[in-house]
Amino acid sequence: MKSTFTLATVLCLTSLLWSSTAWAMTLQEAKTARLVGEQTNGYLGMVISSPETQQLVLSINAKRKHYYQTIAKRHDISLDKVATLAAQKVMEAAEPGHMIQTPQGRWLKK
Repeated sequence: MKSTFTLATVLCLTSLLWSSTAWAMTLQEAKTARLVGEQTNGYLGMVISSPETQQLVLSINAKRKHYYQTIAKRHDISLDKVATLAAQKVMEAAEPGHMIQTPQGRWLKK
């Protein structure tokens, strides 16, 4: 009886863990929902703020910054230059309906 209870508890906790992971929003989902968009500085920005969106933006931007630093160091150019070039490419590649930031700082649906 005790082993059945323990097994049921483990299965229940495991399913809760998986379901919370399933609730995590992907970048593509956030872009499609127009919650986030590409900024002119090469980083992701929040169009509509929420704790989940903020967490996603912080995570993506940390990865982007690390990647930009690697490129900047490899080519001996500034981090800002790499980020600006990346912004241009990402905005050009943005799918229709995704949000991009104008030079004036406003959000525009592409």
